[in-house]
Amino acid sequence: MASPSWMNAEWNLNIFRMECLPIKTCEELDAWCPDDQLDGRVCSVPIVKRKEKPKGTPKTLLCHDMCGGYLTDKFVQGADDPSPYRFFHWQNIDSFIYFSHYFVTIPPVSWINAAHKHGVKVFGTFITEWDDGKVRCHKVIETEESFKRAANKLVEITKYYQFDGWLINIENVVEKDKVENLCQFVGYLTSQLHQAIPGSEVIWYDSVLNTGELKWQNELNSKNCMFFDACDGIFLNYNWKDETLHNSLKLAREKGRDMDVYVGIDVFGRGCLGGGGFNTVEALSAIRRFNMSAAIFAQGWVWETQGKDKFHENENRFWSLLDCLLPSHEITSLPLSTSFCQGFGKKYSLRGEVISEGPWYNLSLQDTQPTCTNSQFLRHQMQFQPHIDLCTDDPFMGGACLELGARLSIDGQPLLFRLFDTDIKLPEGDLIVSYTFKMSETTTCDVFLQLEVKESSGSNAVWILREEEITHTPQNMTVFTPTGEVSKEIPSATVAATNGWVTRYFKIKTKAGLVLKSISFGLQSSSSLDRQTVKIGHLQIIPKRDLQSLDTNNSIEQVKFEDCKTEGCRVTWQCPLESAVSYYNVYSTTEENKTLLGQCKISCFYTDAKHKGNLSIEPVFYSVIQGKAVCA
Repeated sequence: MASPSWMNAEWNLNIFRMECLPIKTCEELDAWCPDDQLDGRVCSVPIVKRKEKPKGTPKTLLCHDMCGGYLTDKFVQGADDPSPYRFFHWQNIDSFIYFSHYFVTIPPVSWINAAHKHGVKVFGTFITEWDDGKVRCHKVIETEESFKRAANKLVEITKYYQFDGWLINIENVVEKDKVENLCQFVGYLTSQLHQAIPGSEVIWYDSVLNTGELKWQNELNSKNCMFFDACDGIFLNYNWKDETLHNSLKLAREKGRDMDVYVGIDVFGRGCLGGGGFNTVEALSAIRRFNMSAAIFAQGWVWETQGKDKFHENENRFWSLLDCLLPSHEITSLPLSTSFCQGFGKKYSLRGEVISEGPWYNLSLQDTQPTCTNSQFLRHQMQFQPHIDLCTDDPFMGGACLELGARLSIDGQPLLFRLFDTDIKLPEGDLIVSYTFKMSETTTCDVFLQLEVKESSGSNAVWILREEEITHTPQNMTVFTPTGEVSKEIPSATVAATNGWVTRYFKIKTKAGLVLKSISFGLQSSSSLDRQTVKIGHLQIIPKRDLQSLDTNNSIEQVKFEDCKTEGCRVTWQCPLESAVSYYNVYSTTEENKTLLGQCKISCFYTDAKHKGNLSIEPVFYSVIQGKAVCA
């Protein structure tokens, strides 16, 4: 098969900067076909299964509309972006829409990879608006044959790129005699998508009525429920009030679908209760009073209006204000291995060694993010407020590490930094647990890892993993220290890494019926009142059975170069350890030096033709313990 026909000239001129692009016309949609080659635009991360919330728990949908879409996030192999937008509060949302005003918005693969790693569904957008959109809309719904053809293409696209559904946004008048075709298009797309992709969804935006009139209702009612009935949910417009929420909830409950109405919130505040921005909490509070689901629109407001240099601080502020209204999702499976990288950085590091200086951005490299935030410390009234911050100046892996900081109690009382809420059934057998940390020359405290475990009896136990024994152990606390038992797996239980990073390894024998409920780091000191900071570079909890005793050196085979039609070349390879690879680093090598060109999630990389023949490809494994690769 030929490459998809919608690849335009922009793609060809940037072949070695492979891009994700939208479909702009009906003709391009009709002509779309999957590529018959390995394609870096295809998601390579299966969606992580989340624990189901109790019935009646409202859902949260995030609709990402920012600067027209397809910014530097469109580059499959990343970009040199010093101030990129990224999202890292995945624990607070259920689904993510990538929105733009193009006809068919295909989510960039980096967003799909990052969302799926955290168990979040990703939807594309099918939109028609204004005069041009009206023409396209009527081409699609002209006949049963035409709307089924379009729907089938959308299903193919969803399957090929491995995302999870669509937002349907028709913002133009529809001829009255074509309204039924429009509704059938939505219903047919929904049914076909469900058959092709279990768990997929189609969401209708509150716009066109059963008469074909374009009139936003700000509620679910008899004029728009025919579209709601045909799909998985409705995204209400933003100008609602208590009365319209009541009406929507009443009708949805009659249909047994009260959680499928997503009440819209515009973070830019256009006609929305509270005016948006940092006051978005007012609108969300009103929605939650009715126990209804919410659709947060254009959360990029923080990045667009509040200063890119203060983005991380302001983004945490924005989501902390909503935190109590957003049910959090726990981590539910092992192995867990994270460096806390958000998919960007000022430099790129590999196990403590700086490999490349300069800014980079690639959300496909985003690692598992903490489910807990600084809001856990709001109850503390301390002169030096404890904090969990992202540190991009000294990453251990990727572009960032975590920095834990606080002024500790001189009486030796430890301070806990809760990072993850979990609900993980621990396998019977051996667990390998490790954490990597770094202290400054002035740091005098000890760092330890605390695992809260629920036993089959229902009682809770606390496991402390630290370097040295403590003199007093509370009744429900088990202290693990590196022992000779660990050294059977790791030659040294405490391994010094590059540039001051230290890794501690532990092996824990587990019994049946244990459930891991939380993961925290602790700082403890009995001799200093000074503010203490510790950097956490890596954390992993891995069942020993998942270790593969395979050589992680010489693991790339059958490297092939293929000239592209215009410029650049396509490089492919095979890796016997593919199931254990997180991503690949691609280098240009000479006798004098080795330069990082970029990273990719699959065994395919596009580059300038000048690098042909002098590339080296090195897998970055999900985790490695003394030459043993760990399957993700």
